[in-house]
Amino acid sequence: MSLTSHLADTESLVRRFIHSCAPELSFAGTRGAVGREAAERFGFDELTSLETRVPIPDEVKPAQRRSHAITAGIALDYRIRFDLPGFDIADTAAQKGLDRLALNPDVVHRGKHIERVLREAALGLAYLTLKEPDPHPLSLARASVPLAWCEAIYRAGPVTALSGELGRQVKRAKDSVDLMMSIDEPLLFDIARMHSPISELLAEWGRAAAEGTPYEPNPTFLGSPAVGGADGDLVIGDLLIDVKTREEVTNPWLREALFQLLGYVLLDVDDAHGIRRVGIMLPRQTHLQIWSLNELLGAEAADALPVLREEFATLLVGIRNTRTGNASPADAEKS
Repeated sequence: MSLTSHLADTESLVRRFIHSCAPELSFAGTRGAVGREAAERFGFDELTSLETRVPIPDEVKPAQRRSHAITAGIALDYRIRFDLPGFDIADTAAQKGLDRLALNPDVVHRGKHIERVLREAALGLAYLTLKEPDPHPLSLARASVPLAWCEAIYRAGPVTALSGELGRQVKRAKDSVDLMMSIDEPLLFDIARMHSPISELLAEWGRAAAEGTPYEPNPTFLGSPAVGGADGDLVIGDLLIDVKTREEVTNPWLREALFQLLGYVLLDVDDAHGIRRVGIMLPRQTHLQIWSLNELLGAEAADALPVLREEFATLLVGIRNTRTGNASPADAEKS
């Protein structure tokens, strides 16, 4: 059960704890005067009124919008990382997805063919694109897509990820070149258009990282295994960023997005990343919003975080012990 799954489960002790750490945030955007005041305090009104400047292309059919949005979002994460220092395909969830499929390719029809073609596309052709001196924006968008497909295999598992159109598309491809050329143009243009407005900011972050500002792509946290896995998009300096390619920004969605970020902060139990601010990047609205942990917690983070993290770690240990039969559910509830 991942952090995302915990936060979606209203009965989860993990969700309850994270929400208890930022009680004012729980009210933001809810009905009534308290909800309106909290929404204004956290900047929700500004975000919900943002114009969607980079919508999903009209050419994408309604039945395909969800899958398009998921692939475009993951691919944009990779496209962003291309612009920042130290990108290594071997150190990605895409590589883990390929390795997972390679361990047991027979779980899907023509699994060996799928694994070979995806590996050649993601680790071969995409790699060569990144080594070009000045690759075209659409070439970089194209390079990001097979990486997104491979990450989907890691996240959802080969059977789920390859059971639909993606599996059929890879099976139809004669080789990696054929697969790369089969990528829909609306997807490529969508990725490129979302990336373009944030390229200057990425260049700024790249310069900062090159000059010594701490930078970690796809950060994991010491407490992540206790919730079945949790990794962020990137940390630059003391800022944890989550990239969200959502078209419609709503109050309930903003609350949950911020609680997800707060969950990451709490899972960083040893303060390895030194996070003191969190941000949501909205490429479709060309907007980046940043909150300090002081704002979200309603207290000085330097004082509150060590206590909250210790309590959270105790809760996670209790949940783990319950799962392994070393304690009763009541023990976890008391933790």
